[in-house]
Amino acid sequence: MKKLFATSLLFASIIFACGGGSETVVTEEGKVTSTLGVIMNEWDVKPTPNYKMGKHIPPGDIDVTLTNAGQLEHNMIVLNQSSYDDFTILDDGSADLSNIEVLLEIPTTQPGQSSSGKLTDLSAGTYAFICNIPGHYASGTVGKFIVR
Repeated sequence: MKKLFATSLLFASIIFACGGGSETVVTEEGKVTSTLGVIMNEWDVKPTPNYKMGKHIPPGDIDVTLTNAGQLEHNMIVLNQSSYDDFTILDDGSADLSNIEVLLEIPTTQPGQSSSGKLTDLSAGTYAFICNIPGHYASGTVGKFIVR
């Protein structure tokens, strides 16, 4: 029993290290669930793990948490594409996502609050996300994360 527990801890440690800093849990069935945390404030986005620092998330299920550290409300739209560039801005100031596959939408989150959602069976790739509160996308409230 001790050997099995030690092996499980070693396997979890390897998964954690390969995940580049995201919390990763492997169930007894071998299913991988990781976390992505995103802190947004007025025009700054900080994802953890941060791909700009060589960090990534293993493929599988991902629990996503948006924390609003700003003074304005924010939301988070995860897109099934690697780019957040060149969206048309609608009359209300939001980005036109009508021809884009949205993987997850975390609803409007008030200042000082957090909201969450789940991505299921996400495959390897680079994924973009935006805040689509009117004016926020155009002001650069955008980010990416890497799954590999």
